[in-house]
Amino acid sequence: MPSCKRGCACRYRPWFFCKTTSGFLHAIADYAPYGDIFSFMPFRSPCFFLVAVLSAVVSSVWAQEGYVTQDLTSEWTIFDDGAYRPYERERDADEDIVYFTLDAASHRNAHVRISGRHVKAVFVNGKLVASGNVRNVMYDVDSLADRFPGRVLHFGVYASHIYPENLNVSLVLPGVKPAAGPEEIVRPRTYFRDFVVSGIILLFILLIVVTQLTKVPIAFFFTRRVFAAQEGEEVQLYTRIASTTNILFYVFTSLVIAFYLMILYRASGDRYVLGLANQAETYFGTVLKWGRLGSILLVAFCLKIGLVMLMSRTFGLGEYLGFQVVNWMRLMLVSFGILTVAEVVYFLSGGMSGAVYAAFMWGFIVVLIAWVILFFTKVARRPGYSLFHIISYLCATEVLPLLISVKLLFH
Repeated sequence: MPSCKRGCACRYRPWFFCKTTSGFLHAIADYAPYGDIFSFMPFRSPCFFLVAVLSAVVSSVWAQEGYVTQDLTSEWTIFDDGAYRPYERERDADEDIVYFTLDAASHRNAHVRISGRHVKAVFVNGKLVASGNVRNVMYDVDSLADRFPGRVLHFGVYASHIYPENLNVSLVLPGVKPAAGPEEIVRPRTYFRDFVVSGIILLFILLIVVTQLTKVPIAFFFTRRVFAAQEGEEVQLYTRIASTTNILFYVFTSLVIAFYLMILYRASGDRYVLGLANQAETYFGTVLKWGRLGSILLVAFCLKIGLVMLMSRTFGLGEYLGFQVVNWMRLMLVSFGILTVAEVVYFLSGGMSGAVYAAFMWGFIVVLIAWVILFFTKVARRPGYSLFHIISYLCATEVLPLLISVKLLFH
C-alpha cells in the first residue's frame, strides 16, 4: 500500500483517503498521534468566534421562550340557589365543588393546570374528563375546544375540603417572561409572627391574673401532686368542679391548647382540615380564629366533664369524679404550657422543619395517652370492682374522647 504524499504520521491509511479527503479532515485524522486538537486548525480563531456567536444566539432564544402562569382562584364560583356566585373562603368552606370558565378563543395554545391533595374529579361542560385520585393534571385548551363544542369551557372541580391553600387552579400561557428590572422591595408579611409574640405575652399575663384571682398556690402546677396518695389539701377543688377557680382554669387551658394548635396548623400548611379552617391572612383575623378555636375546645371540655359526671354515676365511681376532672385539666395545662413555650421558641427562631412540628403533633397525642395510663394506675387500686369494670369506665370517659379528639384535630 503506497504511503501518503502529505507526509501523514499514520502510514496505514488507504492511498485514496489522501486524494479524496480535504486537508481539514486529513488533519483531523492525524490528530490522535499528536494529541493537539487544534494543531490542524489554521483558522481556529474564526472558529472560536463562530461558536461563541452561535452559543449567544441559542442562549438568547432559549431565555426568551417561557410561559406565564395566571392564578384562577379569583375566578372560582359556587352554584347556590340556582345561580353562580363568587367563592368566599369563610362561607364556602364546606363546599365540595367549584366552577370556573375559560374563553377558548382568547386562550389559544394555553393549558389549564389543576392540582390538589383532595381532588376527586374534573368536569368540562358537564362531562367527566378525570376521576379518582386526581392530584395533578394539565389540559390543552385547544384540545378541549375541539372536543367540546362552544366558545366557552365551563370547568367543575370536585374535591373535599376546598381551600385556596390545598387546591391550585392556574392557566399556563406561552409568552415571554418580562425582563428583569429594578427589584421592588416588598415588606415581608409578619402578621403571624406578631400574633405569636403578642399571644404568648397575653397568655403569661392571663396566667398571673388567674392565679391572683383564684389564690391558687404555685404547688397546684406541680404534676407530682397527681400521683399523691393524699388529696386532703385539694378536696375543695375536687368537690366543686364548677367553681370559679376551676372555670377560670378551664378557659385558660383552652386558650393555651388553641394557641399551641394555631402555630402547629400554620407550620403544617394544608395537611390538616381543621388547620385550613383556622388560617387567616391578617393579624386580627388570626386572633379571631384563635378565639374561635379556644371556644370550641372549651365546649369540648364541658362536654367531656358532663360525660365523666354521667359515667362516674353509672359505674359507681363517683368518688373519682373530682380527681379525674381537676387533675386531667392540671396535666393538660402544665404539659401544653411547656410544649407551647418550646414551640414558640422554635417558631420565633425561624425553625420550619416538618419533622419538628410532627414531633409537636405527637407530643399532643402523647400527653393525652399519658393521662389515660396515669388515671388507670390510680383507679386500678380501687377495691371492690373487677378490672373489666374499671377498663370499661376508662374507655367510656378517656379512650373514646381521646380517639375523637385526635381524629377531629388532625384529620
